[in-house]
Amino acid sequence: MVRYVVYDCDVGNDDAWGLMMLIKAEETYKRRADLVNSASKFEIIGVTCVQGNTTVDCAVVNTLRVLDIVNRNDIPVYKGCCNLIKPRSWENPKYFVGKDGFGDLEHEKQVDLSLVQPQHAVNAMYDFVCKHPRMVDFILVGPLTNFAMCIIMYGAKFLDNVGEVYIMGGNYRGKGNTTKSAEFNFMMDPEAAHIVLDNVKTPVTILPWETCDDQAFRITLDWRLNVLGATDSPFVQLLNRVESALLLPRGVKRWLVCDALAVAAYLFPHLVVKENQLQHAAVELAGTHTRGQMVIDHLHREKKNANIITEIDIEHYHKIIAWTGGLRGVHVESELGKAQ
Repeated sequence: MVRYVVYDCDVGNDDAWGLMMLIKAEETYKRRADLVNSASKFEIIGVTCVQGNTTVDCAVVNTLRVLDIVNRNDIPVYKGCCNLIKPRSWENPKYFVGKDGFGDLEHEKQVDLSLVQPQHAVNAMYDFVCKHPRMVDFILVGPLTNFAMCIIMYGAKFLDNVGEVYIMGGNYRGKGNTTKSAEFNFMMDPEAAHIVLDNVKTPVTILPWETCDDQAFRITLDWRLNVLGATDSPFVQLLNRVESALLLPRGVKRWLVCDALAVAAYLFPHLVVKENQLQHAAVELAGTHTRGQMVIDHLHREKKNANIITEIDIEHYHKIIAWTGGLRGVHVESELGKAQ
């Protein structure tokens, strides 16, 4: 049976690479006769946007831009939450990906906003699982506001029917990238992260910040722009402009796209995931220095709710991201059928 995937994102450059990887994998399943009946075959049923890297409106525009340039305007796009679970003034303090999430560049072609679905992303998430019980997998690579709101609104009627859940976010050693102790996606909406981890019925898979920072930084920006960037893919050429604008002025040397790594872990777990830990994870909401930090129950007193990826195979991931960008001579399609 075909599985379905919802990609929940706050599209900046890393989300865009993850979306491209999903699209390429989906199209590979459709194209290759030997994979037609694979148990891992899936369909992208929707892209749901949330505020995080940028406003939800900009995330929608960036998503449409990616889908248009790869001729996949058939994939439905849904606008999600523009506010946080706990009302407060919101601001991305660093705007690392530019205020619009894509480097604040000028683009010759405007996106067609009429393609945005009229239904709110949260309601769409619920409808998906009602239509395909336990067959819809969620890849959550932005703040968890949309998914948490779906839990608030629909409770067990939603959670009892979701498939697998993959999250890029949180941290398991207290190492932050937005504050001293918190990762960006969880820190942007800690209440949402808390709601998700406190309510899931089966363990979710989490790719935390430290796993990305420890290992994926081995891929250089020079390789990204001058080797992978030399391919004639319209998607790569778009992201060349975006990432050059974002990263070169900052003197960045390493290329890290955590959201794409989360997608690779979903598509190719046997290749990418070298080590994981089944743990109970919670989110600190009130700490002066630790708000937004993911906290692990090292005493093993509480029910396990998170399968935390702690080590990746950087060589395999490097090959997968090269395949995603269309680098000539790189092939991983035959590995898709072994993914689940």
